Order: sequence, then C-alpha cells, then structure tokens
Amino acid sequence: MAIQRTKGVDSARRALQILLQFSESKPELTIDEVLELHEISVPSAYRYISLLRELQLIEERSKGVFVLSPQIIKLAQAAETTLDYRVEAQPILDALRDRVGETALYLRRVNDAAVCLAIAESDHAISISFQPGHLMPLVAGAGAKILLAAYADAKRARYLDRLQPPLPAAARERLLGDLQRIRNEGYAESEGEVDEGVWACAAPVHAPGALLGTISVVAPAYRVSAEKRAEIGSAVRAAAHDLEELIAGDS
Repeated sequence: MAIQRTKGVDSARRALQILLQFSESKPELTIDEVLELHEISVPSAYRYISLLRELQLIEERSKGVFVLSPQIIKLAQAAETTLDYRVEAQPILDALRDRVGETALYLRRVNDAAVCLAIAESDHAISISFQPGHLMPLVAGAGAKILLAAYADAKRARYLDRLQPPLPAAARERLLGDLQRIRNEGYAESEGEVDEGVWACAAPVHAPGALLGTISVVAPAYRVSAEKRAEIGSAVRAAAHDLEELIAGDS
C-alpha cells in the first residue's frame, strides 16, 4: 500500500530529500549536484542548504561542498536503540548454550531497566528472574550492571537517586566500585545478586558509538568451578564479539 503524500510540506520534503542524498558511498554533496538532482533554482538550493546548516545537520567542508555534521551521530545512536537484534542473537545464544552447557541470554536496556530479549535454555533446570519481556533493575546481575556501567556519571547518579527503596550508602559505594571495574575490564560476573545460588557472567555487545546490549550465561553456582567459570567467560566474550561482527556485516 502506497503512503499518501503529505500536503503543504513541499519545502520540508525537499530539504529532507537533499539530506537523504548523503550515504556511505556519497559522503559529500556539492551545490551543483543539489541543483542537478532536484532541478531547483540556485536561490532555492542555498535556502534548503542553509536550513540544514542552521539545524546543524550538515556543514560546509569547502566552498560549495557539504558533509553531514556530527549531530547526525546522535540520530544514528537513537536509531540503534530501536533495533533489538533478537533474531540475530538467537543462533549465537543457541551455539553458546551448546558450547558451555548452560543457559544463555541476550539483554538490552529499555529506558532505565534491563530486559531479556532472547534466551537459549539448557537441559539443566534453573529458575531465573531474567525471562523474555521481564523488566529488571540495572543494579543487580552481571548483564544489567554492564548496561548501567555505560551510563554517564550524572545520568547514573540520577538513576541511583530515584531508586525505591534507596540503596544504603555502603551498597551504593560497592556498586559504584563494581561499575568502575566493569568499565575497565569490559566484563562482569555476579553471584546470588538476582537469584539465590545463581552465578552469571556477561560481556557487552557494541555497535560504533553505542552499547547495544549484553550476552550472558547463568548457571547454578555449585555447578561451575573456577576453571569452568573462566571457560564460560571466554565463550561469552567470543559470543558477544560474534554478534558484533554479525551486526556490523548487516549494516
């Protein structure tokens, strides 16, 4: 079904059409190309270009040559947050589960909560709170804390200030220490933070300029020795890297 053409916005449509001419293979646009592609007058072309520059969407690299501005990065990052990649994650989770013999999860942040978007459950029964669609706080669990660690300092402080019930001062300090280690190491482990007796580890999944989510494995703590935890951690990092490469290849 064709989308009905919106009336009364011809000027806005033309400016957006000019903006959409930029692409990975066409990172620059000249005023002559604008004139040729859109069959408009020189004054009109400069008027549309001026509007895009006013909104800081493009900038002039040299005389008559225009490129996208860094402001576009914010739009790209906003677009990334709407893509959940659960379909791409599922076969990677399945392979991870088969490799380590434990349940594997893919988590994303939704507003100020962590949500499980995909899961590959092991043959061993395990009861966990992170289930597809369930919103969970960011302060507990390996995967959730990776998502919180990505917050800027001011945003993280506001989030922690809003928590109800509030974290005791000592718990907040421990959490901040954990988050600093996670930022330094790019990896997290937890035990009994969300579900009693459950150990978890997680690694971040990045796209350029954005944290997309985390790959995590959960298991009963008694079933995973120190050697097994190291093995699972390595596998989780590899799976996160595989998902990053898959997403980059689809871009």
